[in-house]
Amino acid sequence: MCVSGPLAASVADLELAYRVMAKPDPSHPVGSLFSPPKPVTGERPKVIGIYESWFDRAEPQAQKRCREALDHMVTNMGYTIVPIEIPYLPEGQLAHAMTTMAEMITNLKQAFPEHPKRHWHADLTKPVTVMTSICSQASAVDYIMAQQMRSLLMSHLAFLYKKYPGIVIVTPTSPIPGWRIEKEADLVYGVMDGDMSIRNMEYIYLANFTGCPAITCPVGYVEPAAGAGKGELPIGLMAMGEWGSEDALIEWGRDTENYLTEVYPGGRRRPDNWEDVIRNAKTAA
Repeated sequence: MCVSGPLAASVADLELAYRVMAKPDPSHPVGSLFSPPKPVTGERPKVIGIYESWFDRAEPQAQKRCREALDHMVTNMGYTIVPIEIPYLPEGQLAHAMTTMAEMITNLKQAFPEHPKRHWHADLTKPVTVMTSICSQASAVDYIMAQQMRSLLMSHLAFLYKKYPGIVIVTPTSPIPGWRIEKEADLVYGVMDGDMSIRNMEYIYLANFTGCPAITCPVGYVEPAAGAGKGELPIGLMAMGEWGSEDALIEWGRDTENYLTEVYPGGRRRPDNWEDVIRNAKTAA
């Protein structure tokens, strides 16, 4: 589940990065047989699936910005919202956490094959060392049961994609508007808050666990919680599509970008701590 995806400042940049990444490798015996992805042409389905009881778990500030964007998309962009349900979401997230940690620990152990006296978590911070050490006690039976949950969730998503062709399942990107720093020492020594990590990943885990493509775009801003930083924080809206629907998700991203830049009061904003790397590079050159 440790995969790479483009992080971009605009949908145009995102598409450019995706086209480069997704181009088949001509030297690979299997990959070379695939055709490169092509932009969506003609009309595409504009169906949004929302599991209301799941969506409602977001904090009011985050939920408000997301629903404002969705209302505009339905009223002005031709989208239709259909109610859906997804079973075993809390259990699925625990299965995802177990699977992710197992993969992470395996990769760490493989990183030091020629150093038998060097422990696999030698380069980790202390909080992460504790977390990975605990997770390494999971059994093979636990892992197999997690994959059974993974298969169940994928089967249900396949059912939804067949029932509603072209549907994108939409949630807030994160249910919380910022993450408050509890102690100043955490900035020095690091911290691992498992409960907050699970809470923060409540929506995004499903795409990662099932292999579905997803895109997240900012749709508004809120004031951060006390201790969660200065300046407004962006609130993201995430859409998860059927396997292989990346090009349709890029088009969905264009609509959300249009909402933020053309409709949202004040438009898109530059963070207070913005670092202009292009300007810095030109100055250095």
